[in-house]
Amino acid sequence: MISADELWHFGEQHYGRPGVATACLQLQDEHSANVNLLLLLLLLEERGQSVDVAPFLPVLAARRGMFSHWRNLRRRLKPGLNADDYAQLLQHELELERWQQQELLNVLADQPPRPGSGALLDYLNVLQVADAPLWQLKLAG
Repeated sequence: MISADELWHFGEQHYGRPGVATACLQLQDEHSANVNLLLLLLLLEERGQSVDVAPFLPVLAARRGMFSHWRNLRRRLKPGLNADDYAQLLQHELELERWQQQELLNVLADQPPRPGSGALLDYLNVLQVADAPLWQLKLAG
C-alpha cells in the first residue's frame, strides 16, 4: 500500500525531473489531465503495478471545478502580489493537492493494484491524448 507521505515524496522527486513538470502542466492545460493521478500512476508503473483508472475519474470530476478555479485565481492574482502573498497562495494550492492525493489513495485502497503496467497509457487514452505513448515517455522523465 502506498502511504500519503510516499506519494507526496515521489511526486516532489519525479515532478522535478527534467521535462516532467512541463509535460504534466501541458497535459493539465490542454487535456484536463490530473497531475496527482499522473504521479500516482507513474509511481505504480515504477513498482510494476497497474490499476483500472475508471474508479478515479468520478473523484477527479467532482473536484475539477474547484481546482481549476483555484489555479486560475492564483495565476490571475500573481502579477499584483508580492512574493510572500503569492507564496501563501501557492502553499494553499499545495495543501489542496495533498488533500486530493489522499482522495486518490482512498480510491486505490478500495481497488488494490495488480501486477502489470498500462494504467498511465490507459489514462492518457481516456483523455484522448494524441501520441499517448510519446507522452508516457515524457512523463517518465
